[in-house]
Amino acid sequence: MSINNETLGQSAEKVICDLSKLDSSHLNDRSNEAYEETLKPLIAKALNEIPSVIRHTGLAKGNRGGKSKSSIDFYLNEEQTLSLKTNKSSNMMVCPSEVGQSSWEVLNKYFREILQINNIRNLDRDNFKQIVFNSINLLIPIYLNHLLSCDYLLWIYQKKSKFYYKIIKKNSLSNFNWDIKNFSFTKNINNWNESCSVRYNEISLGEFQLHRNRSPNKKFRFNMQNLCKLMSL
Repeated sequence: MSINNETLGQSAEKVICDLSKLDSSHLNDRSNEAYEETLKPLIAKALNEIPSVIRHTGLAKGNRGGKSKSSIDFYLNEEQTLSLKTNKSSNMMVCPSEVGQSSWEVLNKYFREILQINNIRNLDRDNFKQIVFNSINLLIPIYLNHLLSCDYLLWIYQKKSKFYYKIIKKNSLSNFNWDIKNFSFTKNINNWNESCSVRYNEISLGEFQLHRNRSPNKKFRFNMQNLCKLMSL
């Protein structure tokens, strides 16, 4: 089995199921026992800080239908929801659900108002760059809303061979004003070929990627450690 970030995520989901007395048999072949043992005490502590887990969504469809996957990983008591994000490497980069790596058609839907502001009918590689540079202050809140689409986000990350966790509540998003004057980029619209990082107040906030010969051919990921620092999460 390849020990990668996906394996870590599946192992964490299995531990949550096991600790919550839910059926986890569908994760047996996708999880790693060593990770499970390592994560168990950490996740047990985290679960004490949120409402009880009552159901695992597995590979349930998202609200958009089609090939979309639900952004909800677990349903909790008190009609609350939980999503899980994991980092095995030290880069702390996390992709928002739905919009982090979607087709142009999907992004046309979620960025509709931004496209209207920029007089763009349909996105492609070139005009996507245009909205990034012209309307980054409007894009970031959309990415952020999809990152924190559930009531709780459980982020499990590895630092110097040790795992840690952070619980972020959706209502932590309120009252943060993204001022376009405080954004800067590592590339400009002409020399951005593949990767372009975005900074806020000189702190690296995330990274856009555009690829011609790789799938997915576009991606945005937040630097979770810096995002938490910027927003005091």
